[in-house]
Amino acid sequence: MKMKWIFSCALSLIVGLTAQHAQAWSSPGHMIIASFAYRDLSDADRKTVDELLTHHPDYAAWKSDRQSKAPNLDQGTYIFMRASTWPDDIKYSGNPYDHPNWHFIDYPLKPRRFAVKPDASPTDNILCGITQCEDMLQNTGTSDTLRAVYLSWLIHLIGDLHQPLHCATLVTAVYPPPIGDRGGNHFYVKPAKAGIPLHTVWDHSLGSSVHFQTQFNYATQLRSDNTRASLSELTQATTSKAWSLESRSDALNSGYLRGKLKGGTTKTTAIELPADYTKNLKTLAEHRAALAGYRLADKIAANVK
Repeated sequence: MKMKWIFSCALSLIVGLTAQHAQAWSSPGHMIIASFAYRDLSDADRKTVDELLTHHPDYAAWKSDRQSKAPNLDQGTYIFMRASTWPDDIKYSGNPYDHPNWHFIDYPLKPRRFAVKPDASPTDNILCGITQCEDMLQNTGTSDTLRAVYLSWLIHLIGDLHQPLHCATLVTAVYPPPIGDRGGNHFYVKPAKAGIPLHTVWDHSLGSSVHFQTQFNYATQLRSDNTRASLSELTQATTSKAWSLESRSDALNSGYLRGKLKGGTTKTTAIELPADYTKNLKTLAEHRAALAGYRLADKIAANVK
């Protein structure tokens, strides 16, 4: 039986949201996917990533706060979960390792045909970021610090890639090209009483409150409910590009309901979501998270030696 759904969209979590893309999955979502993948790694691969992450710039801080934040988790799991959120932690901070455009790819969704069109920034998007991470990790001549940084990025980006609204932007007369509605950041809906961006609804679909043991338990349950054999996509789509197009399709069909979803352009003009929207969102978000977990484990096994 699946865990009871954790879904919260408190207004305090979206104060200050700008025109820029918000985080893909909230921190709990990234931690769930990371914990899922870490447990799917072989013992040898876990040992390799554990050692590599000791060279991460924030490793000492992470290690020092494990006992207070996650006393029941082993150190390897905790560090891997912390590494999954680091690229969001440094966003727009001036950190030399920040790549704000790596978190998404804006495939335009243009009614009525919704034909697949390329991203407007093909040299600075999530697919480029994943490729650079793989190149860095495969190059054993690169410093261990850089390889640890890009391992953290890879963990994060595989999660981002499976959040549908980070692979699409609605383009209409109201939301003109090339930026459209910025992946739902300018498309306001009401999951409850308050208007919030559609993007935020999806970001928080795996939870919005950080509690490491809760995220670990959620990942454990997802792995139990979603075996490799039960996920046909794992053998049907095997590249990052293919995974991004899966997310684009889910954004179109489940995110925007093929253009039928109604939304406003501000919090005050937000429109209530259909009755079954969040229920269906739960099912899809868990499915995408399970795919991301297995695929992340496979990416690490192929690239981290």
